[in-house]
Amino acid sequence: MTPSRTPTRTAAAWLLVVAAILWFGMLGYRDLADPDEGRGAEIAREIVATGDWVTMRLNGIDYFAKPPLQFWATAATFRLFGEGNATARLSLALFAFAGVMWTGFVGRRLFGPEVGFNAAAVLLSSLLYAALGHVLTPNMSVTLFMTVGIGALLLAQSRRDDPDHVRRWMLLGWAALALAVLSKGLMGVVLPGAVVFAYMLWQRDWALLRHLALGWGLAVLLAVAAPWFVAVSIANPEFPRVFFIEEHFARYATSAFRRDQPVYYFVPVLALGLLPWLPRLVQALARPHFRWWPPAGQGFDPERFLWTYVVFIFAFFSMGRSKLPTYLLPILPALALLIGRRIAEARSLRADVVATGVLGVVLLLGSAFVERFASESFTPSMLQDYRPWIAAAGLSLVAGAAAAAALRQRWQSVSAIALFALLGFQLAGWGYQTLQEPRSSAAEAAAIRPLLEPQTRVFSVGRYNSSLPFYLGRTVELVRYKPRRELDFADEVYAHLPSVEDFRRDWDAVAGQAVAVFRTDDLDDPAFRGLSGRVVYQSPTRTALARR
Repeated sequence: MTPSRTPTRTAAAWLLVVAAILWFGMLGYRDLADPDEGRGAEIAREIVATGDWVTMRLNGIDYFAKPPLQFWATAATFRLFGEGNATARLSLALFAFAGVMWTGFVGRRLFGPEVGFNAAAVLLSSLLYAALGHVLTPNMSVTLFMTVGIGALLLAQSRRDDPDHVRRWMLLGWAALALAVLSKGLMGVVLPGAVVFAYMLWQRDWALLRHLALGWGLAVLLAVAAPWFVAVSIANPEFPRVFFIEEHFARYATSAFRRDQPVYYFVPVLALGLLPWLPRLVQALARPHFRWWPPAGQGFDPERFLWTYVVFIFAFFSMGRSKLPTYLLPILPALALLIGRRIAEARSLRADVVATGVLGVVLLLGSAFVERFASESFTPSMLQDYRPWIAAAGLSLVAGAAAAAALRQRWQSVSAIALFALLGFQLAGWGYQTLQEPRSSAAEAAAIRPLLEPQTRVFSVGRYNSSLPFYLGRTVELVRYKPRRELDFADEVYAHLPSVEDFRRDWDAVAGQAVAVFRTDDLDDPAFRGLSGRVVYQSPTRTALARR
């Protein structure tokens, strides 16, 4: 293989086009899944329907669990392009793709063109990033803006002798952190701030404090982030308690949200999430580019700062009681920069080629045994329909490994691994549509929509699937439903139909059209025996009855 090089501008432009097609090409193919995607889409739909951009609402209930930025972005795409699967995910996918481009830009400015190219390729094709870049949650928006904030700090500190340069980049960084706060709350500024402090202790780079533009930066942070928090608190006095106490401190420090996991939970998540580039992470950990305890006065070290960022955030979430794979997203761009640098220094890409090929073979072999994962929700026939998608994903990864081994230029091999891995992960994601029925209300809603009139009442009995109101284009009445933990503060709103008896009274009294949706198993409950109505939709997990 010839020495490492970067693609020409023309080649880079074509690679970008291909990457964008793979990233955005089938954005709406898979239906929105519950609870996260349905919730995000429904909150955005209600913003558009009510015209209220201050108080978020879910099924008509005030929703204070998350800040509004991702919901605003989704609502904006609904206003511009209409409501649907693709427009629900469009802003999220744009945020993720922008994160790839920004990571490549920062790598290029800090470490050179090859590292920037490698870092963008690694991030684009890492399993966790590629997967969550197509799932509607606020985690990608906070990842983008934390990455922009940290990247701007790295660029600012690279030329401390130029005050104007430092000020411009730092003010961009502060504005980005304000948007991170509007995306996911206090973590958007508290975690980067803690990382800066930890880095100063480790590097003994006390001069960093003088180059953070603290005065103007805090002013920018407050100017961008504070107005919404003030407005929503004035409109809803209970917001500060729910948002800051329950959604921040209780979620992190207690098991109230029932997401307890062992302290090592994120180790396998990170190992799987970085595939097929895991060997380079191992190399980066084994041979870091710094001394563990440097002498004072060495100036700013961007790689040490990136490691501080990665390790601190990884440890912070590992120590928390509530854990989800999405919590690791903010560290992936930093890891992509570190891995991109190791790829540029490597004598060969043999380890990356082998990892890509092995992952492909595992998927190919595993596709033959998918029926073993059958359950009440995922039937053997559904998993059989998923098999060709998994096999195609495996073939894509094997093809990427073969192409990377055959190509002569380093950038060509990196591109082959990245694009074929991205295609493989996308195929697995698109194919998940064959398993969506238990997790999405799209098919159920399609059967119900022709029956709906302006006054039709829709009851959701003993369940709440957040995508149902989105696909119906209206809120639903909840019956005998115990709210999820993050909606417990709204218990009183559901009390109008707390029991089956109340539901049956209203159901029998309806003069016009009415629809009720159930878990299919619940219809065996004696409480529903003799309930009038005709079945308009039924699956192993869902049943819809219509009355009239």
